[in-house]
Amino acid sequence: MKKKTINLKSVCLMGSLQCLLVLGLASCAQGFDSNELYTSKVTNSQLASPAESDLTFTSKVNPDGTESIQVAWPVVSGAGGYQCSAYIVDDPANPVEIFNQVVDGTSFLFDKQEDTKYEVSVQTLGDESLGNTDAANATVCAYSTLLTAQVIPAGTDIVEFVKANMVDQDTEQAFELEAGASYTIDSELDFGTNQVTFRGDKTNRPTVTFGIDGVIRTSAGLKIKFINFDCTQQASYGVVECSNNPPSSLAGPKANAYYLQNPIIFQECFFKNVPCCLFTVGHCTWAIEDVRVDDCIVQLDNDGSRWSNGSVISGYSTDFYYEGGQQWYGGIKSITVRNSTIYNIKGNSKNRMVRFNNNTLSRVFATNTGSATFENNTFSQTFTDKEFGNNTPNNADYTITFNGNICYDCYRLQKFIQGNCKLNIDIRSNTAWGVTHPVDGTDKTRCATEENPQFAGDITQPLDLTQPNGGVNFRASGPISSTIGDPRWRE
Repeated sequence: MKKKTINLKSVCLMGSLQCLLVLGLASCAQGFDSNELYTSKVTNSQLASPAESDLTFTSKVNPDGTESIQVAWPVVSGAGGYQCSAYIVDDPANPVEIFNQVVDGTSFLFDKQEDTKYEVSVQTLGDESLGNTDAANATVCAYSTLLTAQVIPAGTDIVEFVKANMVDQDTEQAFELEAGASYTIDSELDFGTNQVTFRGDKTNRPTVTFGIDGVIRTSAGLKIKFINFDCTQQASYGVVECSNNPPSSLAGPKANAYYLQNPIIFQECFFKNVPCCLFTVGHCTWAIEDVRVDDCIVQLDNDGSRWSNGSVISGYSTDFYYEGGQQWYGGIKSITVRNSTIYNIKGNSKNRMVRFNNNTLSRVFATNTGSATFENNTFSQTFTDKEFGNNTPNNADYTITFNGNICYDCYRLQKFIQGNCKLNIDIRSNTAWGVTHPVDGTDKTRCATEENPQFAGDITQPLDLTQPNGGVNFRASGPISSTIGDPRWRE
């Protein structure tokens, strides 16, 4: 058996051999003697690689909960093994090798990653003892963990395309923008009750520019990935808002609220000049199960004048209901912000980073359980004169995880990190620094150390969507702050 270097650009050999090797446990019922040995009938031949159509891809769950992809194919009679490889080809010009070995059997595994494109190669190797030689070419096959999407051509009106092509269905569907292309959203892009992934390209993100009336709405789960957004002209309260006219089927049993159970996810996106909220429930009373921001840069241009009740992530609705003589609203059950930079280029005395809006979750959800998880983020001026959070559920059923964060000129973390919650916080892993106000005394005992991160770049510089990392630099130089925060500034 021998290992051979494979040229992944070789032409696929599509032919397949008709002879299959039948192996199994020998038994009288099968007509085999237990001591018989199989001998291939294929000798002195040049073998062929498995046909592309014969390669199968199956997800496998590993003991630790991660997943792998198993590539399998039928036996090629007379083979002495298979030279196999797998590459990540999100950037086709720079493939990343993740597997390259000679395999004795007819399958191999590689780690499964979300939203990833792969190129897999299998070449049959000869068996010298039978006089068989290697296949002339490897079979090369593309595989992707991306949800199959409808591609919106560059220059096409996104809103009109979605209206014409979206299918009302229970299963998730996807719309994809072309790599590096430019688009506009000049009116309401409403996905309604359909679960949607709205994505661009991982290595060459397209740019979407909002007009004055541009906004994204949904009444269902929504994933926004790999897109740059210019929100400079936007007049709405949020980049994403819940629909103003949800169907009665979403009304829940409590508090006259509409229920959104699937997550709202922002992943690997840049947002320029957000004038108010990144996400808000909007007009109606909504009970939101899950909001996530992962690996994003959100640059705000928000002095608080657009909407005093706004926040970067807001459960506040302009509608409410009365109970016990009090006004009550919907709310957000769980929020996750990871590996992101969220910063404002202006002072703000009116808005908050997070507004849950209902600190008694059982009024709109079945229980008071929920969580807020903030890990490895850089926050700057969010916000300078208003507490970091509002109406956090303040009870032992609610868990707050807050680690690895830099908070520069952010006011009163303790209003977000409530003391009666179950807290997962290592104070030594967070830093806070006051500019407009000194660091709050409770913040220093409950939330963070006090350290000036001394960022390398201009913290009031708007994003330049044509530049890597938006053209900004939040690299910190403090003993603690240089080791925490958004990982992109530590690379």
